[in-house]
Amino acid sequence: MCASVQAIETDSYEQTKHLISYWILLSLIYLFEYALISLIPWFQPWLYIKLMIIFWLTIPDFGRASYVYNNLIRSMKPKIDTWRKCFVEEDNFLMHVEKYMKENGSEALEKFIASKNTMCWNNAKMTNEIIATDNKEVLKTNGIRLQPEHKDITFLIKINMEENVGRGRHGKPSNANASARRELAANRPAKRGRSKQQGPIPARGTYDAEAGGSRTRTRSRLGQAQNAAEDDDFDADQFLNQDAEYGEPEEPQPDEPQIEEPQQPPRRRPQQRPRQPRRDAANEGYGGGPSDMSLLTQYGNHRAVPIWDAEPDDHEVLKRTLRCQDSGKKVINIVKPPRSERWFWDPIEASGLEPLTRVNFSVLDYGVIWAFVERWHPETSTFHLPLGELGITLDDVQCLLHLPIQGKFLNHTKMSRGEGADMVSSYLGVEREEIDMTFAETNGVHLKHSTLQTLYTTNQTSAERAIAENKPAHVVRLYRERSVRAFMLHLVCCTIFSNKSSYYADVVYLQYFQDLSCVHEWNWGAAALVHLQHYLDHGSAVSTTQMAGYMSFLQGWIIAHFPRLSVWVEASRYTANMPLNSKVVPGQGHKDAAGYRSSLDNIQTYDCVFSPYDAHRQVRPLINACWFSGWLRCGKLKAKHLPERVLRQFQHVQGIPRNPSMSATPGMNLCKIDRVFTEELELRMIDEEMRGRPVTSPWDTEPGYMSWFYRVSHPVMRPVQAPESPPRPPNLEVLIEAAKQEMTLI
Repeated sequence: MCASVQAIETDSYEQTKHLISYWILLSLIYLFEYALISLIPWFQPWLYIKLMIIFWLTIPDFGRASYVYNNLIRSMKPKIDTWRKCFVEEDNFLMHVEKYMKENGSEALEKFIASKNTMCWNNAKMTNEIIATDNKEVLKTNGIRLQPEHKDITFLIKINMEENVGRGRHGKPSNANASARRELAANRPAKRGRSKQQGPIPARGTYDAEAGGSRTRTRSRLGQAQNAAEDDDFDADQFLNQDAEYGEPEEPQPDEPQIEEPQQPPRRRPQQRPRQPRRDAANEGYGGGPSDMSLLTQYGNHRAVPIWDAEPDDHEVLKRTLRCQDSGKKVINIVKPPRSERWFWDPIEASGLEPLTRVNFSVLDYGVIWAFVERWHPETSTFHLPLGELGITLDDVQCLLHLPIQGKFLNHTKMSRGEGADMVSSYLGVEREEIDMTFAETNGVHLKHSTLQTLYTTNQTSAERAIAENKPAHVVRLYRERSVRAFMLHLVCCTIFSNKSSYYADVVYLQYFQDLSCVHEWNWGAAALVHLQHYLDHGSAVSTTQMAGYMSFLQGWIIAHFPRLSVWVEASRYTANMPLNSKVVPGQGHKDAAGYRSSLDNIQTYDCVFSPYDAHRQVRPLINACWFSGWLRCGKLKAKHLPERVLRQFQHVQGIPRNPSMSATPGMNLCKIDRVFTEELELRMIDEEMRGRPVTSPWDTEPGYMSWFYRVSHPVMRPVQAPESPPRPPNLEVLIEAAKQEMTLI
């Protein structure tokens, strides 16, 4: 019951869905128990079985109730609908008419319809007389001529027509006698013309303030204004709403003095650019690929399309600079206690988040980052290069960041301001009024990065003061735990949960630091990968103007796999047991992506290090979770993890992979994603047969892979050829097949 009240108060869709499923199943259990009430006393274990079922449904967070409903109750719904159609007779207007005719005769039916029409039209006449009387009184008072409106009459006639055509089961007007209504509309007389003073009728779907138009006109499915000449959306009612239908002659109105308005010069229409012919992608494909749209189904919204179509002097597209939001420098600049202060470093190291204090960069090469964002495709969750596909995997996370990639997925939901204020007050020791002011200033359940830094240092100072004043040990521990929590929240929100605001942290992540001894149980590596892929998906869209996520992680991945592409130096304090991201210090590089885009278009096989972690396996071995193929999730965000598409990163020959929907099933709910990763990990791994044979050369692929890849992908961003013939071009297989076809034709 408390969980139901909490779900209603927090407006949580997932939690409400779980609880409704739970109550449905509980009702079915009690219904079953009531139906067999005479037999249950003879079956003694029933009470224990019922208790076990209810307990199983409620743990954890009522998620299993939704699972049972989706897989058991929902599968029985078609059969229930079939039984209901067999035993429940639907309302039918014609059936009621036939029944009335059998009981009273056809003449009674005609009299009933005539009485209904007469009653409705009499009411309409009375309404017209009232409107005319009101208009005369207003004319006497203000001297303003008002045009009578017949909204009430239209309403009455619509009621009459709905009574005549019948209604559906849910009270909606049915489509009965629709052909008669269309015939009536087609044969209607010409509409009464408008007076000259009113001007031309404004086109439907446009805004004309002088004509009393509205900005919220009805539009069609494609967003275009409906054609005013068709006039299909009020046909029969407009015909029945004419004044001549009621036999009331229109009274002549006295002439009014006309006030001439000064004529305004005609408005010049802005010159519009000639509309480009719409590309038939399904048949023609795109320039530079893909010619086969079976894989990249959303390629039309990708930012690679305008880059390929742009002219060489179109700097607005080719040299467009986009913002990258990164807060990793704040972690570098914050003052940390010395390593001898074990009260601070012991919980940090036990949580598995300590490597995040070492792997951040103060300078980023935004040009190379955007050059890779342009090549990211959400359908496959990989970068598409002339070499083939490369991706960011859980193996990259554990080697570059040393974050745990096993454990429970983060399962937070949207948090209300009241819940957030209670949590901040309880675990960080902030006054409620100050919290409310901060939430109002950040327009959400957020805390500023500066506020977290202040809480971190203030509680640390309070603990030192408590020690100096010989206060009890639990008081000192309270201040120290608050300081550690503030630091951890600031750490994860500046790194793996970095957002586009770059100045505030989400309070929802504070719940994972309530018990500092349980922080290591969560899958922080998967959370970092899901969050980064979420922003890569948005960054690859053509309308995106900025990029967020863990930028230091993305920069480190680029340097690890493409060490010759950007500027960097090796860190002096690096040791073999540290994360590989702390091994390099990147330079600033170029601010635009044009140069890196050209370099990637002309990249050679020896420019890429497919498997850069061979020397680091003694520190981070290749575990089973790295071979998992399916969905990862963090809260309500989810991302694909498809190692079968990047087998060369695991030193296996790359073949044509299966469709992504076979590994990451579309529409899989969050509870099932958690269950698959925790309970079916070994079943969802890439087995030995799918991995194929080990590589001889790092770039080895199965025959036909590169030809397939160049058909379904867009490996080159600009239509520019390499300046000279490379020793081994990445599309060598495509060139060889093209040469064979030419020889065959000759």
